[in-house]
Amino acid sequence: MGQKRLLQLAIVSLILIFFVVQFSFAGVNAAPHLNIGAGARSLGMGGAFTAVADDATSTVWNPAGLSVAKDLTFTLATERLDFDRKHNFMAVVKRLGAKSALGLSVVSFGVDGIEERLTKDDISAKSTFNYSMNAFALSYGQSLGNINLGTSLQILTDQFSVGTDDKVSGFGGVDLGLLGRLYSDTVSYGVVLKNLFGSISESSLPAVLDLGVAFSLLERNVATFAVDLEREFVDIEESTTSVRVGVEYLVGNTFSIRGGTKANSDRMSLYGGFGVNVASLQVDYAIKLAGNSGHKLNDSGNIHLVSLSYSY
Repeated sequence: MGQKRLLQLAIVSLILIFFVVQFSFAGVNAAPHLNIGAGARSLGMGGAFTAVADDATSTVWNPAGLSVAKDLTFTLATERLDFDRKHNFMAVVKRLGAKSALGLSVVSFGVDGIEERLTKDDISAKSTFNYSMNAFALSYGQSLGNINLGTSLQILTDQFSVGTDDKVSGFGGVDLGLLGRLYSDTVSYGVVLKNLFGSISESSLPAVLDLGVAFSLLERNVATFAVDLEREFVDIEESTTSVRVGVEYLVGNTFSIRGGTKANSDRMSLYGGFGVNVASLQVDYAIKLAGNSGHKLNDSGNIHLVSLSYSY
């Protein structure tokens, strides 16, 4: 009964916090790349990871998952996006005891060699410049039996190298997460509120609400099926409500195959990938396929992501 009351209190608290702060997050998203996610394993599942999070990428997907990660976990990930954009991720998680863990992560996003033109009619660029934004997060997760809670605090830096190397800093906001497990861990559910009170350069970061559920099937070779629903509270024409669906099939804790999709009323993206784990060293690969028929689609080319993780 105690855990049920605690669960109810945690969910009600998250919902109340969300309704109190959401009105502060209107307008253009000041840091859209923060919603890309991180890690080839999770993105290979289409980003349906809110209720699955159990590794160093929990610092991004759901900080409540830190408390179920292994004692020491380290992850490096790199992604090459369209238009020569780069997206990198690094995180380390260390358990503080049997029921809590601390995480540190850095998300780096940038574009090099942007052409500078004095007017829109210029044929040739006068020079080139670079753009970069970094998000530094400190995360904490606490286990309360079948219920896990977590939070993250973010600091952002933003830099355009056009005649100056000055950086703009801002508070990236607070993430609050909950991760619960039912029926002997065969069903898990997650709730995350992201970017609460976040802003940079006088622009607010929109609040994001993620709800997820995951099912673990079979016993010998585990198959995980996950579904996420995400709502980003930002005032833009494109739909900000999306559904993510993913599946992972793990063979003997060594090899895994993944697939997933992310879709809203405007577009759909397909993902796939695999992972290999040898002696606690894991290499994951994911691909986001070029535009798919049936929607107003993402017409960029294939996007590749590679992650290297070590757990002790």
